[in-house]
Amino acid sequence: MIVMQYRFTLPADYDMAVIEARIRENGAKLDGFPGLLFKAYLVSRREDAHCAENRYAPLYVWKDAGAMARFLQSPGFKKLTEDFGWPQVDTWLALRLPGIDKVRNSAWLSIRKQQIAAHSDLSVLPPEGQLCAWDVSRWQWLQVVVGDAPQASHENYRIGYVASGG
Repeated sequence: MIVMQYRFTLPADYDMAVIEARIRENGAKLDGFPGLLFKAYLVSRREDAHCAENRYAPLYVWKDAGAMARFLQSPGFKKLTEDFGWPQVDTWLALRLPGIDKVRNSAWLSIRKQQIAAHSDLSVLPPEGQLCAWDVSRWQWLQVVVGDAPQASHENYRIGYVASGG
């Protein structure tokens, strides 16, 4: 499984209701997408506790690279880049995943990214959070907590919708 995320940081005075409406109108369009395990539509508002900026930052879990490529080549992704710009797309190999219902029934998704020190014992990385993944090209460890409240010392996002694939 592949975890994928891109983030759009929006101006401090951006009307985040526009993003939330976009999620309501378009979120279900990804339901049934072949090879998608889930997509969590994520929003942070700078006025929320533990959120520093306005952001739209969806997080995907793909069954394989082919499914991810089909999405990135899709008209939906093309429209997103026309509206918001060309994002950096981060990817990690999944080591642990939450059940879709756990994500669907949560209000917040909190992300922590850490560097993996050179020569670490990779068999004993601390698996904190319901989703754990790594990017071995950058030696980065991703840990995600889903729940009812934001987490201190994490990037925190409200979950606007969770789409699941086919």
